[in-house]
Amino acid sequence: MENLRKHMYNAAVLSRRLGSCYGLVGEDLRLLEMAAGFHDVGKRYISSRILFGQGRLSSDEYEIIKAHSAIGADILRKDGFHEKIVEAVRHHHERWDGSGYPDGLRGENIPLFSRIISVADAYDAMVSGRPYKKAVSPFKALNEIFRCSGSQFDPELVKMFISIMKEDDLACSR
Repeated sequence: MENLRKHMYNAAVLSRRLGSCYGLVGEDLRLLEMAAGFHDVGKRYISSRILFGQGRLSSDEYEIIKAHSAIGADILRKDGFHEKIVEAVRHHHERWDGSGYPDGLRGENIPLFSRIISVADAYDAMVSGRPYKKAVSPFKALNEIFRCSGSQFDPELVKMFISIMKEDDLACSR
């Protein structure tokens, strides 16, 4: 679970930076950072055997993993979190082309916070690695994000993210 906490922290930092570049300020920037910090909270309710297993997931296990975004949103809603946070958590695995989950939203129908978190989440997952997948270099992670621009990710946000990483030299400091 320590890696999960670290990942959510990293996603929050990266999301805040991308949100700021996008033009978010004040309360919206605070809510975005909070949403990113909680984006995978639903994973706490999934078996460690499934979450941290070494092998390939079965189709049933993959469906359980996919439920984490809706589970997290339900928990946060019940706990009285701001609706922007709840929606961001629910939709952070939606894809620009509509092939994501849980609701198959596409393009600008995906909440902005979710689109931002999606980029930050993917980048940190790639550079940090997972039990089932080795970490890649920041350069390779940025190339993959660029490759998925317009299919998985909002193309405008991808351009901003790559620019931020070059400008801040964050990609080279990991």
